[in-house]
Amino acid sequence: MINLIHFLRLLQRNLKWMFLMAFMLVLVVFFFTRDMPKEYQSETEIFTGITSGMSVDNMDGAKMDFFAANNAFDNLINIIQSRQTIEEVGMRLLAEHLMIDTPLVNLISEDSWEQLNEWISEEKRKYLVVVNDTDSTYLNILNWYKSEFHTDEVGALFNNSASPYCYKSIDKVTVTRLQNSDLLRLSYTYTDPAVAQRTLVILNEVFIRLVADIKVSQTNDIVAYFRAQVDMADARLNAAEEKMKVFKTENRVINYGEQTKSIAMMKEYMEDEYQKEIAAKASAEAAVTRLEVQLSSNKEMLKYSENLLLKRQELADINSEIAILEVYLNDEKTLIELRKKADKIEAEMSRDLTNRMEYSRTTEGVSVQKILEQWLKYTLSLDRVEARIKVYEERKIYFNNTYDEFSIIGSTIGKLEREITIKEKNYLELLHSLNLALMRLSSETLSSDGLIVTVKPYFPLSPLPAKRLLLVMLSFIIGFAIPYVWALLKDLLDLSIKTGSRLEKVSKSKHIGSIPWQKLVDDKSLLDFDEFKSQYTRLIWSKIEAENENTSNKPILVNWMSLHKQEGKSYTAELLKSELEKMGVTVLYLKPNESTYVVNDALNRVKELTQITDEAAGAYHVVILEHPALLESPYSKTLAAQGSVNVLVNWAGRVWCAADTRKLEDLNEVSDHKAVALLNGVDLDEMETMVGDILKERSWIHKKLKGLLRFQFKPSAASAS
Repeated sequence: MINLIHFLRLLQRNLKWMFLMAFMLVLVVFFFTRDMPKEYQSETEIFTGITSGMSVDNMDGAKMDFFAANNAFDNLINIIQSRQTIEEVGMRLLAEHLMIDTPLVNLISEDSWEQLNEWISEEKRKYLVVVNDTDSTYLNILNWYKSEFHTDEVGALFNNSASPYCYKSIDKVTVTRLQNSDLLRLSYTYTDPAVAQRTLVILNEVFIRLVADIKVSQTNDIVAYFRAQVDMADARLNAAEEKMKVFKTENRVINYGEQTKSIAMMKEYMEDEYQKEIAAKASAEAAVTRLEVQLSSNKEMLKYSENLLLKRQELADINSEIAILEVYLNDEKTLIELRKKADKIEAEMSRDLTNRMEYSRTTEGVSVQKILEQWLKYTLSLDRVEARIKVYEERKIYFNNTYDEFSIIGSTIGKLEREITIKEKNYLELLHSLNLALMRLSSETLSSDGLIVTVKPYFPLSPLPAKRLLLVMLSFIIGFAIPYVWALLKDLLDLSIKTGSRLEKVSKSKHIGSIPWQKLVDDKSLLDFDEFKSQYTRLIWSKIEAENENTSNKPILVNWMSLHKQEGKSYTAELLKSELEKMGVTVLYLKPNESTYVVNDALNRVKELTQITDEAAGAYHVVILEHPALLESPYSKTLAAQGSVNVLVNWAGRVWCAADTRKLEDLNEVSDHKAVALLNGVDLDEMETMVGDILKERSWIHKKLKGLLRFQFKPSAASAS
C-alpha cells in the first residue's frame, strides 16, 4: 500500500511534464502523417485437407493428432513465408507488369506504373521482356537479379521497401489458420489495390507448386531407391532359380518329392516281393529235397540225363528272362511268348519223364510218375524263384545306390530352395515397399493437387480505415508515459538516503525524526510553517529526551554531529535551540570556530567544556555541542563519550557509503550509547510518516483517491451537530 501511494505521488509530481511530452509528440506525429497514403487489403483462403482430406492410402480421411497437424500447418506457413517463395512472387509480379505497355486497373495503378518506370529503364525493359511469354520473362529477371544484384536498378526494385516487388514488402503477407479447420487465410495490404490482389494470386500459384515439388521430389527419391533394390533382388532371385534349374538338369530331377516318394514305394514293394520269393524258395527247396530222397534210387539217372538237364537249363534261362521282364520292363507281349515257350519245354520234360518212368516206383512203392511230376513242378518253381531272387538282389543294390545319390541331391536341393526362399522373401518385401512408396507418391501428388483456393483474392475497392488517428493516440500514450517511466527509473535507481526507514537500514542507527527541505515547505501555500516547524521539532526533542540516560542535575549534553559538511548541522541545531527556548528551556549552543571553540588538531585533546567556552555550562538545562564533520575534521572523542545523547545529522540527498559505516562504528565504540540519526532535507510525503497528514492544497479527486487507497470511507474528522 505504501509503495502504491509512493508511485501515485511520483505520478502527481511529474504530471505536468507528462502532459507536455504527450502533446509535443502528438504534434510531431500529426505533422509527419499528414500525407500518409491509403492502404488496401486483399484476402484469400486455401483448403489444405491436412486433417480431414482423403489420400490414396487412407480412403476414410486422414487421422492426425494435435502435434502432427500443427507441424503440418507450420510447414505450409513456413513455405509461404520463406524468402525463396516471396522473392519468386516479386519477380513474377514484375514480369506481369513488364509485359504490358500501359497501366491496367486490374494489374497496376497509374501511380505505381510511373514509379516502376522511374526504377527501370526502357533499355532494360526491352532486354528482359519476352513477348507473350511471362515464364521466359521471369527467367530473364531471375538471371538479371543474380548477375547484377549490386546495381542500382536491382536495388530499387528488390531491395527497396517502397517497391511492391521487394522481399520486405511482400513479407508483410499474414498467414493464419482459421480456428481448427483445414483452411489457411492469407491477407496482404498495399497502397495499390491491384498489386495487393495480384500478389496474392501469384503467391497462391507459387505456393501450391512448391508444395507439390517438395512432396513429390522427396517421394521420388524413395521410389527410385526401391526400384533399384527391387531390380537387384529380382536379379539375385533369377540367379538362384537358374542355379536350381541347372542342378536338377544335371542330376535328372524333375520333381524331387514325387521321385523320392515313388522310389520309396517301389523299394517297399520290392522288399515285400523279395521276402515272398525267399519264402517260396525255402518251400520249393524243402519239397525238392524231400522228393529227391524218395527218388534216391533213380536219382543219378534223372540227374545226369543229358536231354533232361539241357531242357531244364533252357527252362531256367527262360524263367530268368520272365522274372526280369516282370520286375523291370513289364513287356506283356514278350512275357506271353516266353511263358508259352516255358510251358512247351515243361510239357516236353514231363512227357520225357513219363515215357521213361511210366512203370517205375519208389522204394516205398509210390508211383515214380507222380513223384517225378511233383519233383518237376517244385524244381521248376525253385528255378523261377531263384531267378526272381537274383533279380531282386540286383534291384536292391540299385535302390541302395539310388538312396545314397538322392540323399546328397536332397540336401543340395534343400539348400538351394532355402536360398531361393530367402531371396524371394527379400524380393517380395522390397516389392511391397516399392508399392507403398508408389502409393505414397500418388497420395502426395493428389494431396498437393488438393490444395484448393476456396476464396480467390478479391480486388479491394475501399481503403482500410486510416491509421493516423491510431498513431496520434498511440503517440499521446507514449509521450504521456515516457516522463513517468523516466521518473520511476530515476526513483528506483536512486541510492540516496531519502527516507528514515532507509537511513535506519544503512546506518543501523535509530531514526529519531526528519526535517523537511525548506524550499518544499515554502511552496505549499496552505501550510502554517511556524506551527509545522514546532510540531516536528518537538517530536524530535521528545525522542532525544527518551534517549537521555543522564539522571543527575547536570545539564543535558547533546552532541550534534555529521559525517560530512553541508548536511545541515547548524540549521537543525538552531531550529532545536529556538524551539527549546520557546518552551522555557535554557540552551547553550556551542558552534565550531566561534569564541574560544576553534577547530584544529588540539581539539582531539579537549577533555572538558571549559576548554572550548567561557560560559558556565552548569547554568543551562541543555548544552548543544556542534562538532565539525567527523570524516573531514578533528573532534573531541572525550566530549563525544561524555554526551548524554549523540545526534548524527544526515542529508537526505546523499548516498551512504562504507566510510560512513566505519566512522559511525568508531564513534559508537568511544561512547557508552549508540548515536541516533536525524534526517534533514526530506520531502513532505516523508514528513507525513512522522507527523501525519499535512495541510496542503489537494483536489477533490486526490482526496477521494487517497481515502480509497487507505480504505477510509468516512470523513477523517467528526462534523459538528
